[in-house]
Amino acid sequence: MKPHPWTEYSNLLKERILNPRNVGSFKENTGALQEMRVVTGKGERDGSLLIFSIVVDETDGIIADAKFIAFGETTLIGASDAACEVLLRKNYDQARRLTADLIDRKLRDFTNIPAFPKTADSDINFVLSVIEEAAEKCTDIPLKDPSFTQPIPEGQQSDGGHPNWHLFSPDEKLDHIKEVIRDEIQPYIELDAGGIEVAAFNDEREVIIAYQGACTTCPSSTGATLDAIQQILRSRLSPSLDVKPDLSLLQY
Repeated sequence: MKPHPWTEYSNLLKERILNPRNVGSFKENTGALQEMRVVTGKGERDGSLLIFSIVVDETDGIIADAKFIAFGETTLIGASDAACEVLLRKNYDQARRLTADLIDRKLRDFTNIPAFPKTADSDINFVLSVIEEAAEKCTDIPLKDPSFTQPIPEGQQSDGGHPNWHLFSPDEKLDHIKEVIRDEIQPYIELDAGGIEVAAFNDEREVIIAYQGACTTCPSSTGATLDAIQQILRSRLSPSLDVKPDLSLLQY
């Protein structure tokens, strides 16, 4: 097995490989008296071994904790460690939709530069398959009301704005809005089998978004999720932006 080029790893990825934070396991009966279920997924591939242990709240399907044991490529360790944290506060159904892009973004030093080399794709996909195996053991658990679920984590939100926002033309502003939605919001919306696109940009401040898929029937589309989208666009681009949904597409 040819090793991946260490020089192509992000600094955050290197740190997680050298000092992983989520190594370990849970016994499958440890949560029995606390309305918690511990499920495991296990996989072996090309001499690598990976075991994921996930603690799921049996009252709403939300993941409370996750740990892993891995033997194999360094990228397998880094991807597993990052995945444990991406899973937190997601439900098991969202865990089954976890993507390689979300894991990669967790460990990027810079927004537009991947954390993992392209040669590590198979390792990340291996992690996803083991997580999916564990999540499949939870399908009998009722899911939390989606109107109270915010798929976009608070860690994605920060203060600021683009320093050159006032210099951009209307078309350039729209391009930046679409880029942030595509790169930082859409991947999380997809965890709930939904989609999102910019329907209109009015007066250089009002962003009209069109929800797709499951988002059109979810009350949080005009609540927690909408608030999170607006916070991200304001922090990344301009505090003056207001985000509103295209209400004609909603079905609740």
